[in-house]
Amino acid sequence: MPRGTPNKPAQAKNTPVHAPARELHTADMAVGQQPAIALRDDEPIDREQVILPVDRQPAADYLKQLAFAEEPVTIRIERSSEKFAPNSVDCWVNGIGAEVLMKGKWIQLGYLPVGHIVTTKRKYVEVLARSKHDAIQTNVVQHAESEENLVERHTSMRTPFSVLKDENPIGHQWLTRLLAEG
Repeated sequence: MPRGTPNKPAQAKNTPVHAPARELHTADMAVGQQPAIALRDDEPIDREQVILPVDRQPAADYLKQLAFAEEPVTIRIERSSEKFAPNSVDCWVNGIGAEVLMKGKWIQLGYLPVGHIVTTKRKYVEVLARSKHDAIQTNVVQHAESEENLVERHTSMRTPFSVLKDENPIGHQWLTRLLAEG
């Protein structure tokens, strides 16, 4: 790569610079929110509204999904503003701790460091994306003959992170869908 002399800097056309790919930050993405639950004291609890059954069957392309989950993704977990914020985030999938690519080999750490750029497998990124915190607030609403407890939920990311490199063209869509799920 050509360099300038001490008295004459290199020209931009002689030293082209490629702009890095756009960073994908989870704080910029919408997190799915659950609807409020209205509990009236004069009505029985609708269990279907409170408990949501899992009605999905395993996908027919299960092996493709497993291969997709093993793909490398480069991320950076953002630092928290807490006073004694942790330096790492525990992350496990089926009893196997988070794996990080170091010197061309996958090393099992069991955690992901905060504030450092690491390459890990997509399945561990999924654990981070699904790790959400629900803040719940209950408001009592007075009606003519009864009162209603309105349970409002606000969902936020427990561990915000940025995706710096994802070679799969559907990676952005996959992460957006995961975050949008309530």
